[in-house]
Amino acid sequence: MKKILSIVTLIISISSLASTSGWAYQEMEVSNGGSIQGKVTLTGKMPYPRIYHLVLFPNIDMCAEIDTDDEMNRVLEDFKVSPDGGLKDVVVTLEHVDAGKPFNKEPINITAENCKFLPDVNVIRQGESFKIDNIDAVMHNSQVYQKERGKILLNIPIPAEEVSDGKITFKKKYKIMQMICGMHEFMQTWGYRVQNPYYAQTKIDGNFKIDNIPPGEYKVTAWHYLIKRQSQKVKIAAGETFDLNFEFDADKVIRPFYETIKSGRIKKDAVYPGTAKGKELGR
Repeated sequence: MKKILSIVTLIISISSLASTSGWAYQEMEVSNGGSIQGKVTLTGKMPYPRIYHLVLFPNIDMCAEIDTDDEMNRVLEDFKVSPDGGLKDVVVTLEHVDAGKPFNKEPINITAENCKFLPDVNVIRQGESFKIDNIDAVMHNSQVYQKERGKILLNIPIPAEEVSDGKITFKKKYKIMQMICGMHEFMQTWGYRVQNPYYAQTKIDGNFKIDNIPPGEYKVTAWHYLIKRQSQKVKIAAGETFDLNFEFDADKVIRPFYETIKSGRIKKDAVYPGTAKGKELGR
């Protein structure tokens, strides 16, 4: 009886450990794996862009080189859509894959140029290091947040024309990272955590494909940084391709008021000297 009780206790302990820490992904040869392919689209009226008044921030002349309207506002076009509705920069992932193809992930290299972080979206592993190459002749400051909790993970000074390093360690099982410059808050880039190599990031046509998948049942998740995630369950058969599409509704975009011109962060009649409106008002 004591022996049986000891075995049961061991099983419970192992199960508890697996649920809290998780098993490490195991690389193996996948023979006759299946594939998932499809398209992510955005329907409805195109969401309005986020707008930041450059007059509120330092280094206006340099920051105005790109993505600036006639009123000297930095314009963030968060939704890049093809003529047929394909949505760019959606990360599509397979959840809870314990073993499969090698994890040959490209390193994260972020560029800061003309007061802009590029690329807009990154795919990140837990504990992964990254580099920020500041091409600008001015200093920036990278503040990395765990978006689900609003907690700051890193604060990295980025000297002018230098390369800085950082490392992302998410708390618990959170997945979303946002990097913002502490000096120019319109400088933003996002990251989504992956735990296996079965993921894809959509291009401008919205298409994606994930291949060499071990046969089985999976949950597939599609994530865009300003829309609620979507998930679907699929069953992958050996050597077959599963067609799977995701459709996001533009009316369900999640955009904090403080990140828009409508929040009243600056009065409507505030203009930058030298613009057409500024000259008209004698500024």
